[in-house]
Amino acid sequence: MKNRSVTTLAILTILTLACNTLIGPTPTPAPPAILHFENDFVAFDYPEGMKVFNAADPAFIQYPFDVRLGGQLVAGLADPAEIGNNGDMYRTLGIFRHTIPSGSNLEKVMEEAYKPMVRTTGYVDATGPVRLAGLPAYQQTYSYFDYGTQSPYEMRDIWAEKNNMIFRVSIWTPPHNPENFAAFQSLTDKIINSLVIKDNLPPILESPTPEPTDSPTPFPASMLFRFENDVVAFDYLKEMKIYNAGDSTFQCYPDFQLGGEMVAGLGDPKFTGFGNYYRSIRIFRQKIPAGSNLEAIMLDAYRVAEEHFQQDNGILNANGPITVNGLSAVQRTYRVYSGEPAYELRDIWLQKGDELFIIAIWTEYTNPDDFAVFQAGADMLLESLRIK
Repeated sequence: MKNRSVTTLAILTILTLACNTLIGPTPTPAPPAILHFENDFVAFDYPEGMKVFNAADPAFIQYPFDVRLGGQLVAGLADPAEIGNNGDMYRTLGIFRHTIPSGSNLEKVMEEAYKPMVRTTGYVDATGPVRLAGLPAYQQTYSYFDYGTQSPYEMRDIWAEKNNMIFRVSIWTPPHNPENFAAFQSLTDKIINSLVIKDNLPPILESPTPEPTDSPTPFPASMLFRFENDVVAFDYLKEMKIYNAGDSTFQCYPDFQLGGEMVAGLGDPKFTGFGNYYRSIRIFRQKIPAGSNLEAIMLDAYRVAEEHFQQDNGILNANGPITVNGLSAVQRTYRVYSGEPAYELRDIWLQKGDELFIIAIWTEYTNPDDFAVFQAGADMLLESLRIK
């Protein structure tokens, strides 16, 4: 019996060794290949798989969009795993160059760049002197809370001066979890360690402010989609998400409706939180009751609205008559508050036959430039709007 057990054990051992020999150990994935990038300004190595953008490429826009430190893009990299469905880039490394105004210096340029932004202590406390491409540099690490995604973003900027020009490398990423964050910081450190800033660089050419044109829209056709249903048709910016009538998943803030039923809605995915859009455009319609009129319905709607939130004069300050779809309309602009943010509200009221249409253009206020771009997109939609 003992000999039989020994024999059986020996056979099993041989079979196990044979299986291991045939199947072999699980192969370890090969590390990504290291590629080289070079243009007229810089050169560096980077891992295969990263999305690379050349100098002045307008497609490279780091998230959060509210943080703009200036300068001109020299080169950019984005992690494809952190690019949203709308092309938003949440994990990036950007290289920029800045001019030094007369009488200024690196420290003053940094100070001015950070003035419009509220920064808090970063995920990695690594502020202080470092080196960039062999140059003495200064590093700023901080956290920025983005109200659109309701998430903090960890920011790391490295500033250095060469030949009376400032170079900035910005590594921006959502923390998600410590392991992913540490892995990305390690990857970007390798890119930075290989960075070479070239000599004899051309001067930065300041682009003049473009003169306004008579074009019906400031947006090229490549940035637009067309929407049409049984009630309305209009053009809208691709970055907006469209919702048709009766879609209960479309929720906006401030959480108030002036009246009627929604026939179409748009929300900006960059301004969301707690299931709501903080930047939206909605089109409503309702029958005008017998014996009533547009002015009376507006008066009742805003009387109820004032019970929900306090209204102040809006930044647009554009109350009065306008024309939409060839029809006379009335515009009302105002500001309301909910907690810390201010919201800029713009309503257009118009009548067609026995129906009333309301276009509500509501947004959380960010900054003048961003607000102006949103309003330009809303104006483009209004100009293209057709009510059937």
